Amino acid sequence: MSENKRYYWIKLKTDFFNQETIDFLLSQENGCKYVVLYQMLCLQAANNNGELSSKIGEVIIPYDIEKITRDTKYFNFDTVVVALDLFKKLGLIYEEEDKILKISNFDEMVGSEVSSAKRVREYRERQKALQCNTNVTQEIEYRDKILDIDINKKEKINKKESFVKPTLEEVERYCFERNNDIDPQSFIDFYESKGWLIGKTKMKDWKAAIRTWERNRTSNKSKKETSEERVARVLKELEEMENNEC
Repeated sequence: MSENKRYYWIKLKTDFFNQETIDFLLSQENGCKYVVLYQMLCLQAANNNGELSSKIGEVIIPYDIEKITRDTKYFNFDTVVVALDLFKKLGLIYEEEDKILKISNFDEMVGSEVSSAKRVREYRERQKALQCNTNVTQEIEYRDKILDIDINKKEKINKKESFVKPTLEEVERYCFERNNDIDPQSFIDFYESKGWLIGKTKMKDWKAAIRTWERNRTSNKSKKETSEERVARVLKELEEMENNEC
């Protein structure tokens, strides 16, 4: 899954159905249909900057009545015509100069985030839930079972290999626990390009490598070094890390 994949959603305020425009729509004969159609159009435009259009190559094609009727499926042609006319008059949508319909106040209604941020947010929410909920016995037991399985799996792997490459999630979790500013993806990409070698030696402890990155960043912030000094310091730290691993 791409780390740059973006997820979108629409945000409805708690007083959504109390707004004058929505209340007016609901008062019409097909009011419920109009409101549902409006919400469906908001969802269709969520990942298109609020515009009801499609793009083929470099050509942007505005949605027309037939297109909207096909996509929404549950509304006939006449219902869509009347609804769009009402939406325009009420200021819920407007038509740009190029005939493209656009959702009003789009920026206030739509939220988004990239997949990596989504994963970190969900992880933090799970941690917060564990801290706030005093009745988490079943969840802890399940987590411990999964942890035992994971430990047993790693023990079997370690019998065959001296080093197991970390997953992106493992690096993210460790960096989050240490509250450092290291980018997990950059860390993995760096050592993937080097075959997970430190110098000419196979890495033995990726967590130790992360702590080395932390020290290097702190040292770089505290003083300026010449190229010769920096090379000597890094070689010394790598040697110390190798000795500690042994």
